[in-house]
Amino acid sequence: MPDVILDGQAVTYTVRESARARTVRLRITPRDGLEVIVPAGAPLDVEALLHSRAAWILKHYTVPRPARQYHTGERLPYLGQMRTLDVAVKPRGRSISIVLDGDRLRLRVPAGTDAPAIHAALEAWYRAQAKTHIPHRAAELARQHGFQYGRITIKGQSTRWGSCSSQRNLNFNWRLMLAPPAAVDYVILHELCHLKEMNHSRRFWSLVGHYCPDYKQWVQWFKINGDRLRLD
Repeated sequence: MPDVILDGQAVTYTVRESARARTVRLRITPRDGLEVIVPAGAPLDVEALLHSRAAWILKHYTVPRPARQYHTGERLPYLGQMRTLDVAVKPRGRSISIVLDGDRLRLRVPAGTDAPAIHAALEAWYRAQAKTHIPHRAAELARQHGFQYGRITIKGQSTRWGSCSSQRNLNFNWRLMLAPPAAVDYVILHELCHLKEMNHSRRFWSLVGHYCPDYKQWVQWFKINGDRLRLD
């Protein structure tokens, strides 16, 4: 990855062409650092662009976070609280077992298990927790506020935390299990409100504010923290 010097600070960046992009876009995440997304085939002086946006970049830039190795002592969020990994090799068996024990996630792994295999097992575990926690919480909130919906599906959307279909079915992202419970409640209430208003009009946001008075706090929270809700 190349570097550019902005006001004396070295900033690492990557350039990615996108067939869907219509304009140049800058994106900064804890995992990837600074990414320059450009329309496919478009000529661009990347360094000149970065110098022109130096103030914004330096305000938001963070050094890309190293990839997780999933060793004992590393920490992962679960429902908004950091849990410490406790990884040990088990003498028998070929599968990875995961148990939440207080503030520790205890993983027992076969000898020779590599980081990608542990990542896959952790994702499967988080998805399983989501399939229990989110439908249960959605049922509670729907009953409390008088909503009726169809079925709930847990997915792995790359850009959405939830969605509501015209058939009154709700979809939620399993990565919500890394967020605080109040943030999960906001997303659930947001989608429940779409059962009455299938848009983002003023009337819709008024409904959200009625059922979730602090929704603006959580909208901002997801803008700041959404890219951090990852296992990798």
